[in-house]
Amino acid sequence: MIKKISLMAFFVFTMVLMTNIANAHVTLNPDKSEPGAYEKHDVRVPVEKDTNTTKVELVVPDGLQLVAVAPVDGFKHKFTKDSKGNITKVTWTATGEGIGPNEFIDFPIQVANSEEEGQYKWKAYQTYEDGETVKWTGGKDAEKPAPVTTVSANTAQEQGESKDEEQQNTTPLWIVAIIAIILSLIAIFKKTKK
Repeated sequence: MIKKISLMAFFVFTMVLMTNIANAHVTLNPDKSEPGAYEKHDVRVPVEKDTNTTKVELVVPDGLQLVAVAPVDGFKHKFTKDSKGNITKVTWTATGEGIGPNEFIDFPIQVANSEEEGQYKWKAYQTYEDGETVKWTGGKDAEKPAPVTTVSANTAQEQGESKDEEQQNTTPLWIVAIIAIILSLIAIFKKTKK
């Protein structure tokens, strides 16, 4: 019985851990928006290595307009612009140590959407202190997917449905995790009492 409970607790812990690992890539939140909207997005950059991230570059996709960025403590930003003055890329460079292992930072940006619906792929480049640059430029199923903004007139409805699904999907996992932990503690307490 104790073995079964321990195995169940281990399984639940592994599932929670794997879910977190699967989400450990550069993302844009929210990733859905309405045509013509001005939207604040957070570019979330996690560190997946044992060395600090010291630079992040984000290339603006055609059809979207980067309007502004919010200052981020510990980083300075620089814009690259085209001949019309439109921002085509923003580069954040650490002024200190950068983002440490097992940490993340959100870089807030303000974006003006196209009137055209569609998926707009941002290319992101994450440079580590050791000189390695990770290119977040792949497709949705790639090992290093690019952040994507989906511009759709149905965004408000889709986001509501997505939140409902997310709550339905995550609640049972946490309930099972709590139950597994409680059962493990009971089993350990009973074993030590004998």
